[in-house]
Amino acid sequence: MAMRQVRMWLTLGLATVLGASTVLGAWAGPGSPLQALVEAARREGRVVMYDGTGGAVPTFEYATKLLQERYGIRAEYVVMRASEQRERVRVEVRTGRVLGDALGTGHTTTWGMKFEDASLESFSDRVPSYRRVSPQVRLLMERMRVSGEIAPTVLQIWGILVNTNLVPPAEEPRSWMDLLDPKWRGRFIMDDPRALGGGFVFFSATLKQLGRRYHEALAAQRPILTRSIADAANRVARGEVPMMAPFAVGLYARLADQGLPLKLILAREGAPYVVHGISIPKGAPHSNAAVLLTELMLSEEVQLRFAQDYLVPVIPGVVRRTPERVRAVVGARLWDTTEPERSAEWLRLAAEIYR
Repeated sequence: MAMRQVRMWLTLGLATVLGASTVLGAWAGPGSPLQALVEAARREGRVVMYDGTGGAVPTFEYATKLLQERYGIRAEYVVMRASEQRERVRVEVRTGRVLGDALGTGHTTTWGMKFEDASLESFSDRVPSYRRVSPQVRLLMERMRVSGEIAPTVLQIWGILVNTNLVPPAEEPRSWMDLLDPKWRGRFIMDDPRALGGGFVFFSATLKQLGRRYHEALAAQRPILTRSIADAANRVARGEVPMMAPFAVGLYARLADQGLPLKLILAREGAPYVVHGISIPKGAPHSNAAVLLTELMLSEEVQLRFAQDYLVPVIPGVVRRTPERVRAVVGARLWDTTEPERSAEWLRLAAEIYR
């Protein structure tokens, strides 16, 4: 299926949010698969989550705490970049000393851990609410050949964050092409595209849509490369630099209500995006608790929290229950995403361009 058609279906299925949400029905009652899952998870009594988004999906931490509060399952939450997560899981599985149970990850990293590292379980059929995930998202995961190894929970999108004290309205970038304006030379922070993460999602989407010459011109702008995205957003807030691009929109919720001189801009071409979800490593000691955590993330309660954190839910019907200011963001046009099979090639290309 053409990527353009997938993007169109995602936009129709998620941004406009047609259709009512589905209830679990027979899955949730006494003696149901969900009840059996809860009991098995409680017997394990613990779950360790590796959040490989670098903290760009704050709802992951919220859901982990909620699991502990609701089910009495001791939860540990660890934040890292996607590249660090992948290497840690690879080593743990290879040595037979698996510590992580639930991996908060994107579909690109999942593909690498499945096909190159052979480190993941196929488990999505164990998640009762997997059937509730938007058909468009499930179709995309099937196209990426990771539908068994990741249970999608949310879409992350990327925009531009500016400090309004340093960037007057007339100078605000409205397009990804505007980053090439000479006035931004050396004056914006960019998530490092040479490692798996948001910078690489942006690199992949713009490489496909705008070509190599765009990135050669962008590299000539001498962006400040970082692998600490939360700190980078704080630097913009403090006025150390005028702008961060790309900016993981899921970080905006923590900043929006603090009275900071910040503004989120969605480029007119659309938003690069990635499907985030939960994966489980082979030999995870608390896999039932990891599955239950995934199930909790697909509940309407947590899906609504995703939307309130400016992330795109994967369960239809959720976004329409949010304020207009939220719908204006999570309803952004989805532009393009990664091609996992070409990740190694494109990481080498990013390293060549952004030396």
